[in-house]
Amino acid sequence: MSEPESDSISKGKDGLTIHTVSKDRLLEFMKDMKERGFNHLSLITGVDRRDYVEVVYHLHAMDRDEYVVVKTTTDNGVVPSMTSLWNSARWDEREQYDLMGIKFEGHENLKRIFLPENWVGHPLRKDYDLSNVQYINMDEDGEDYATFDQGDGW
Repeated sequence: MSEPESDSISKGKDGLTIHTVSKDRLLEFMKDMKERGFNHLSLITGVDRRDYVEVVYHLHAMDRDEYVVVKTTTDNGVVPSMTSLWNSARWDEREQYDLMGIKFEGHENLKRIFLPENWVGHPLRKDYDLSNVQYINMDEDGEDYATFDQGDGW
């Protein structure tokens, strides 16, 4: 089986191979990687580069103990979901949506995982306004909600 085509290949400081792929080709590339035995998606993370967001995937071929990193970029905050390939993507994509604001197109339940749904902004983004303090409280039904009123929150 031939190696899937990435836009560029480099090595990280840890020696891992890093494939950089355009987001338009990401899902196809990841399907190829899974077919090549990368059967575990161990991590998805986002990096705010101010002008764009980098999405980083760590893949593991468990039978041969091989790791690779796949990176893509988005300037509009949208990338395809990997939930059709790896179930482990469900939680990581929700976490990156919640904290970084990355939208994973095709995710069947993309909602916040840590913060209340009405939380304003995404706290790991560089443009997040730290001076605009939000508080969390719970309504009569036991649902968390965010508020800017210090007297109403925890």
